[in-house]
Formats: sequence, structure tokens, C-alpha cells
Amino acid sequence: MLTNPNADSRTWFYGHFYADGQAVLTATATPDATRELLATGRICAIGKYTGMGFTPWDSTNRPQLTSVHFASDMGSFAALNLIYLFYSCTNLATVTGLGNLANVSSMRYTFSSCAVTVLDFRGFDPSTLTDLFYCFSGCSSLTTIYADSTWALPSSGISGMQCFYNCRSLVGGNGTAWSSSNTGYTYMRTDRAGQAGYLIAA
Repeated sequence: MLTNPNADSRTWFYGHFYADGQAVLTATATPDATRELLATGRICAIGKYTGMGFTPWDSTNRPQLTSVHFASDMGSFAALNLIYLFYSCTNLATVTGLGNLANVSSMRYTFSSCAVTVLDFRGFDPSTLTDLFYCFSGCSSLTTIYADSTWALPSSGISGMQCFYNCRSLVGGNGTAWSSSNTGYTYMRTDRAGQAGYLIAA
């Protein structure tokens, strides 16, 4: 409940979920009229959700979500949280447009237990990240994460226990294979000589 509805600082983006299994996340409220719409809904850009019941692909629609695209207008937000966005979407195999995002703070449980094999973060600015807690946990099919050669997490103010929990297929660009001893957020860095990580600079 807002104590002052006239001072509501929340911003929203929209999830348009189409019958072909793709969800498009965008700042635009109007779905594509040329596509069959399965569900649609708005999502608080700065929300700190504790589950995924806020998404239009929740409940009975969740198994039908197979791909996601972040539209170019998603870079217009001054602050953005992706908490629980695709949690337990076990058939989600394709994600595009991550490079269109800006000012992302929390990615807590964002991709947990998804079926993705490749994620491409090229164009994504990681400097505003604060929380990678269980971000990719349970993504047992995830083999590859691409990032820019300049990729660098903040030197302070970030946490992320078990970011890579059970990502047993993941291998970095210099051959660093996933290990159950190295599942924290610090391994979300490019893998190169003298620096073990799970990202591939591309």
C-alpha cells in the first residue's frame, strides 16, 4: 500500500507472452497485434519480488515459455531489477537481447533452473550489479556465457552466493570447467591466464 499515491516512484515494463512460446520484455505496453497473444502483464522495474507469481508466464503458462527477447527499449530504465524473472522456467532455452539492458541491479534467481545452453551478455554493462544470488543456479545445461572483453564486476557492493550452483556443464573461455567448489559470483568474470572464471570474452 502506498502511503502517498501521488508520489509513486515505481516504473514498469511489460511482458508480452505469445503462443509460439516467446516472451518479449519491453517498455511498450501494447503487444504485437500480428502475433497470437497468450498472456500479458506489467512488471515493476524496481520491484524486489520474492517469487515469480508476478509474471504473465507463471502457473499453467510457465512450461510453454521457450524463448525470451529483451527489446531495445529496455535500456531506457534508470534502474532495473530482474529478481526471479525466469525462476524455474524449465523449458526456457533461448534468451536474446541481454545487451539491450542497462542499469541492472539485482539478478537474484533470474535464470535459476532454466534450460538455457548459451547466454550472451555482450553489450551488457555489469557496473551497476549488486546481487547475483543463485542467478544461474540449477542451469545444468548451460555451457557458455559470452561477455565483452572489458567485462568487470564492481569491486565492492556486490554479493552472490551460489550464483553458479549446479551449472555442471559450464566451461570458461580458457578451459576452466565448473567446480562445486567455485560457485560464487566472483566466477562471473572472463576466463583467461591468471584469472579463472566462467565467461568467454568475445
